[in-house]
Amino acid sequence: MTDLLGRVDPTADGTHTARAARRTLLRARLAEIEEGFGDPWDRNNPVGFGALLAADDEGELSAEGVRRYARLDLNAEFVPAELGGRLVGLDGLGLLMRPLFRRDVTLAMGTALTSFMGSMVVWLNGDADQRRRTAETLLDGGLATIAFQQLAHGNDFVNDEFRAARTATGLAIAGRKAAVNNAEAADLLIAFARSGADAPDGPDGPDGPPGDEGSEAGVSGTHSLLLVPMAELPAERVRRLGRHRTDAVRGLRICGLEFADAPLADDALLGEWGRGVELGLRAFPVIHATVPAMCVGLADTALRTATRFAVDQRAFSRPVTAVPMARNALAGTFVDLLICDSLTLAATRALHLIPEQSNVLSAVGKYLVPKLAGEALYHLSVVMGDAFHARNGDHAIFQKHVRDLAMITFGHVSTAMCQATIAPCLPGIAAAEWSAERAAPGSLFTPYGPVPPIDSERLASFGGQDGLAAYATEAARTIAARASGGPGGPGEPGELGELGELLCEQSALLVDELAEIRRAALELPEDDREFAASVRSFPLTDRYALAIAAICCLGVQLNADPQHEAFSARPQWLALALDRLLRRLGRRTPALPPDVEVGLCAEVLRRSAENRSLDLYDLELA
Repeated sequence: MTDLLGRVDPTADGTHTARAARRTLLRARLAEIEEGFGDPWDRNNPVGFGALLAADDEGELSAEGVRRYARLDLNAEFVPAELGGRLVGLDGLGLLMRPLFRRDVTLAMGTALTSFMGSMVVWLNGDADQRRRTAETLLDGGLATIAFQQLAHGNDFVNDEFRAARTATGLAIAGRKAAVNNAEAADLLIAFARSGADAPDGPDGPDGPPGDEGSEAGVSGTHSLLLVPMAELPAERVRRLGRHRTDAVRGLRICGLEFADAPLADDALLGEWGRGVELGLRAFPVIHATVPAMCVGLADTALRTATRFAVDQRAFSRPVTAVPMARNALAGTFVDLLICDSLTLAATRALHLIPEQSNVLSAVGKYLVPKLAGEALYHLSVVMGDAFHARNGDHAIFQKHVRDLAMITFGHVSTAMCQATIAPCLPGIAAAEWSAERAAPGSLFTPYGPVPPIDSERLASFGGQDGLAAYATEAARTIAARASGGPGGPGEPGELGELGELLCEQSALLVDELAEIRRAALELPEDDREFAASVRSFPLTDRYALAIAAICCLGVQLNADPQHEAFSARPQWLALALDRLLRRLGRRTPALPPDVEVGLCAEVLRRSAENRSLDLYDLELA
């Protein structure tokens, strides 16, 4: 399956030419999507914020939003180009879904998200016929959804579970789940179903007909993956259990499903019997890296709403840049979004470039981005005041986005699972050599950069390496070189200007922090290395995640193309990003020049006034 999920050869026409071509393609498609949904602030727009909030109040998915989603053929963004779709890189997919998340998480989850999550499992684990069938379903406008296995500490989406059994004629699925998104309308269900020796008997006995000992490798596993064609099941063997309501994203079409030994053909099995969890692990880094990249669009709208409120309502008697509290909130939230974007850029590109290392980086993104975004949104309350809770009017979308963010991250299960992914890897990462030869490539941090196809086998063979920690030392050396040796000779500011010395100190503090994390990881007791949920290892995962985010910011700034990524190439945002991350790490950092925060607040005001995105890309919006 190495021909899927990527198409651009970085060496075909030269990296620079390939990057320029991809930049043009993605920007044109983004403009098309933005135009297709129109100005969300327009009160006459049937998919504007007013109409979307009205649908939310009624607990319904926006019908017009669904129609426009179909008209724009957005399902094709999830389908690999080799199968007739447009998917050529997961960094691009995260960017292309932001227009949906900017407007309405409910619409994004009700149309795009479950199809993306479900189909990704098929692309990485299915055979040619299964991938073709899934691609045809999505390209015809159909829906796919996914039902995860039960977890010890979960929520409605991972409670209960289905069971798979072998029969004389093929397979059967039984059991129930209380909450599956789009279950009522889905054409395809990708299901994790219990199939191990402890599963209840199927119609022909445990796990299949007599004499079937499960010769495939991995039969000792507890779950199998099934591709269930919902329309082909006998009606009497499937029961929808009624709609499941949530406090957030109220319009989602969530319902329970119950199967009564519904028959399936042998070709419903994805991969090998009993290897469902193992095979699913290939898809989890992809999902965990890409969904946070999409969520940056949600935080973009929240910051934009607060900025518009401050300006339109004249919330302050002076210009916003002259009010320290408001300036700090707007500039700080903006930079937190840039931190999130830098991290998700690296995480999505790592799936293609360094897949063996991508599981930890993906978990860091899934753990940290919702945390930073959520705290940033609440920080904006100092600007919004009572309007923070407004349920009507031009600024009511803010409270909906705050409410929906908690839902999209899947709450406690997300945090615990991500920390449980990171913690066991820390001793191995710490023990590995952090040399320049092992450093992550600079191409990990380049927006629009061409990517090779995803290799699902490499994606599944996590090596416990960490090229990012090694990159930090190289980045600190590059910062030092760029901070000195200006046109006037030694002692004159280098290309980083007056911020050069500050950035040198900040990057040195980051290298020191990484060294302390390394020592602490190597000192973890042996039982902590085996058992992720450790009192000592979990706090260390938080420190490690923050350090990785800082490294990603360094990488983005150092590798930015000044011609096409002029803002990203500036040192001001990096200085504030490192300051905020190092303070979270408990480091005493040098004072920032006051004009850094003033300038970044002015950048937020400019982009808001000109309808440009508040992320790394500075793109024109509808």
